[in-house]
Amino acid sequence: MVKTLASLLIVVATFSGVLAGFRDNCSGSGRCNKGMGPTCIGAFNRFTESTVYDGYTSRVNGNCAAIYRCNGDYPRLSGATIRSLFQPIYDGQGCKGCGSHAFNDGNCEVTLNFCSNCLDSGNPN
Repeated sequence: MVKTLASLLIVVATFSGVLAGFRDNCSGSGRCNKGMGPTCIGAFNRFTESTVYDGYTSRVNGNCAAIYRCNGDYPRLSGATIRSLFQPIYDGQGCKGCGSHAFNDGNCEVTLNFCSNCLDSGNPN
């Protein structure tokens, strides 16, 4: 009975985590490393400050992709706002290479991850 109840609690916790959406983390590709910080900062700084983004967008620098994505509707955000949303990955969360920061009640995130031979995507491109 105890094992069954524990298993049920794990399933419920896992399922509710999936429904909650995005979350802050320092995860990334197995090829991501602690030395990627400066490369990733260069990637998110490629979001143009005065441009308004309202859909999936990624910017690449070297082997790092900076990604803005949401489940459902995308808020219209300036590049300056998106850049500021990347800051907690290093400043508050303490990530050293890759990671993600959730916002908009977990419906959106900005993420930094290893990317090989990637190109910018999204509008404006």
